[in-house]
Amino acid sequence: MTDNSLKSSPECLLECLKVKIPDHIDKSVIADSFGASASSYDSGAALQRSVGNQLLSFTQPCHQGVLVDLGTGPGYFSTALNDRCGQYIGVDIAPKMLEFAKTRNRNNDMWWLTADAESLPLATASIDGIFSSLMLQWVHRLPSALAQAMRVLKSGGQFALSTLVDGTLLELQRAWSQVDDYQHVNSFLSLIELQTIVADSGFKLVHFENKPHTVWYDDVIDLMRDLKAIGANQTAQSGRGLMGKTQLKTLRNGYEIYRRQGRLPATYQVVYVVLEKI
Repeated sequence: MTDNSLKSSPECLLECLKVKIPDHIDKSVIADSFGASASSYDSGAALQRSVGNQLLSFTQPCHQGVLVDLGTGPGYFSTALNDRCGQYIGVDIAPKMLEFAKTRNRNNDMWWLTADAESLPLATASIDGIFSSLMLQWVHRLPSALAQAMRVLKSGGQFALSTLVDGTLLELQRAWSQVDDYQHVNSFLSLIELQTIVADSGFKLVHFENKPHTVWYDDVIDLMRDLKAIGANQTAQSGRGLMGKTQLKTLRNGYEIYRRQGRLPATYQVVYVVLEKI
């Protein structure tokens, strides 16, 4: 197949246009949450930009090949990734995110696909590379997502990903524990659990690095606004109703013990992984 025929025939990669999601998992909640934040995402995405740029340094160009941006979000990295491949495919479970990404990158020749990482509607061995930054922590079954990546990648194709593990937002979690017993901070896999899943995936491990990343704030409310801006606040189980003045004061007091040089840290445990299909 020539490069020209590849660009003019997207159906050669698609096995189906409708993603099948198991009935017992309502992934629309996550899709709606991130989709609703599409227009505000950039304002709270300092972490996403920093981590994504680091992951780009680990990403192998596929020149004339096909590259999938799995969890493209608002399309911040679409242009950079498009420059590294022959054909770019932006994939996201949230249609509104894809619409925003398409508008942002309307001058580029790109494909866009609404799909679930655990059920990719792409043909087997049709993709040369996959890039996925800070998305896979939201999937319900990471082994299924890795199995899908293994299936669609060609031999020699690489999967560069970044994700979050346990210990992320530990300061916020501890501060909330002073307020009530609800789960206000999302749960993440432990580092050992992630290592085990990767080891069992069948991929060759090229790179694995755990690198804490800290974002600094003047007030805990600024952090919570950022989490809301990127849609990440809707995936934890918070209590009902608005937070009162007493709760807010308790939360702030609980976070103040972490203040350093006048600012509050929010620590993310980021893991960078590069896998290769052999």
